[in-house]
Formats: sequence, structure tokens, C-alpha cells
Amino acid sequence: MADINALYSSLLAADEAGDAAALAAVAWQMYGQLATTGADLGALRARFRVYAAAPHASSRRLAPRWAWTGARAAAA
Repeated sequence: MADINALYSSLLAADEAGDAAALAAVAWQMYGQLATTGADLGALRARFRVYAAAPHASSRRLAPRWAWTGARAAAA
């Protein structure tokens, strides 16, 4: 599937050229890509909710922020 930035450039070019058929085709491609992205995000949200509701999720603790970035080691 085409990159959304490339599609946006094509959309602008078709609009400036006044090419209605190309404008419609590119807009349809963008719609398809955004709908796919939205479906992917919805699936990720659903997976997260299942994981967060699992019994093991409540007993897990996240590492402190300094452990993610190594800030404490850099400051020492």
C-alpha cells in the first residue's frame, strides 16, 4: 500500500491540475489506507484491553522511568 505522505502529495497534484478522476482515485486510496489503519488500531486496543484485564496484569509493576532511559547510570 502506498505511503500516506505520497498519497497526500498526489492528492494535491490532482487538485491543482483539476483532474477530478485522479482526485477521486487518490482520495479513495487514502480512505482505504486510513480505514485499514483504524482497523489495526482497533485490534491493538482490543488486545490491550484483554491483556490489562488478565489476572497477571494487576500484579505486574513497571520498571522505574530511569531504568528505561538509563538516566540514573548517566548521572552517576
